[in-house]
Amino acid sequence: MNTRMEIPAPPSLDPQPALPALPDQHGTPVGDGAPARSHEEPLPPLPYHRLMRQTPASSRWWRPLAVLGVAVGLYIAMLIPALVLWIVGEAGTLGTALMPTPDLLDPTNPMDILLGLGLIALMLPAALLATRWAGRAPGILHSVRGRLRWGLLGRTTAIVLPIFAVVHGLGFVLDPPEDVRTPELGTSLLMVYLIVVALTPLQCAAEEYVFRGVPMQVFGTWLRSPLWGILVPVPFFVLGHGYDWVGQIDLAVFAICMGLLAWKSGGLEIPIVIHTANNLTLFLLAPFSPSSLEQGAVDPVALLLSLPLTLGLTAGLWVWVSRRHGVRFLEPVTRRDQPRADRA
Repeated sequence: MNTRMEIPAPPSLDPQPALPALPDQHGTPVGDGAPARSHEEPLPPLPYHRLMRQTPASSRWWRPLAVLGVAVGLYIAMLIPALVLWIVGEAGTLGTALMPTPDLLDPTNPMDILLGLGLIALMLPAALLATRWAGRAPGILHSVRGRLRWGLLGRTTAIVLPIFAVVHGLGFVLDPPEDVRTPELGTSLLMVYLIVVALTPLQCAAEEYVFRGVPMQVFGTWLRSPLWGILVPVPFFVLGHGYDWVGQIDLAVFAICMGLLAWKSGGLEIPIVIHTANNLTLFLLAPFSPSSLEQGAVDPVALLLSLPLTLGLTAGLWVWVSRRHGVRFLEPVTRRDQPRADRA
């Protein structure tokens, strides 16, 4: 399966002033006339892609445009120190062991891994801060609960991570790459693995927030159907990688499935876990194959493994979420849909 270069403490919800009542799609008063919400009180029962419509302030038509503008500005500002680090590393100031390669594709070079993952991970705080400051809706990018649901994150990890570890591990052993080798043990390899374990979840979360969360809620402010926010970002996600048409099909299916799971589950926890499990297991194997981080032609046979894995996990988790939250098959989870085990 192709490497897809793709979790912050939950921010509190700001209390809203009392304003005249506007019912949401379930008839619950929201915003004007509704009682002010405390910092501990969760969001109203809206589907994930419509959460920017929770109050009149956050649902103004220009809010999504402001969020996008602020997010881009913040990301550019955050890139400056990372680029300085890149330049310093290339100059050899940090020592030859920490000099990055020109294309950042050496899986045994700590600086390559640090910059490759770190430059993407910076999108995460940019998206979250833009939603808080420009969108006037802190917390909604995480889930319908206004925070990251750590229980769901842990349960999904226990299901998904072993599956990817077995599939990718067996695939590497049964069909090893042509350049397979045993990496040299030492400090450099240890640093690579520490960086991979620390940054891969943040890198994957960043891509899910930027390519799933933000677009779904931007389009959801203006349009009722979640499909706009799920499908429109797919070409951008695919073109952000350098694979051929086979890899692009794989990435497109993956992106659509992650968007559907985000809508169904009411948040980004499940897509983050699947994305992380895929990338983490591949990055841990990468030092054994020098060309593993290169993007380009993909063997069409690879789709026989990757597509059933992605589609099968999506279908299984879709049914699991429906049963766990007691919602219909084509109904999304909202704040009111508590897991059965958590209900009084």
